[in-house]
Amino acid sequence: FQKFLLPTLTTPSVIIMDNARFHRMGKLELLCEEFGHKLLPLPPYSPEYNPIEKTWAYIKKNLKKVLPSCNTFYEALFSCSCFN
Repeated sequence: FQKFLLPTLTTPSVIIMDNARFHRMGKLELLCEEFGHKLLPLPPYSPEYNPIEKTWAYIKKNLKKVLPSCNTFYEALFSCSCFN
C-alpha cells in the first residue's frame, strides 16, 4: 500500500476499500491523510459496491459444473466456459 499504491497517486484521491481486516487498520487511514488522500471504507458486507463479488459468484457457479469431472482445481478453473 505504502510502497506501491500511494506513490502512484499524483493528485488527492479517495481510496475505497472493502472491510478486510488489514484494510481496517488505523495506520492506513493515517498514511492516506499523510499523502493527502481520503480513505473510504465500504459498509460491512456490501457486494453491490464491490464488483469482484459478482465475478467470484459467476466463477464459483461455473466451477461447480465442471469440478466433478476434473482431476485438479486448475484443470477445472481453466475448463470453465467463463474463461474460454
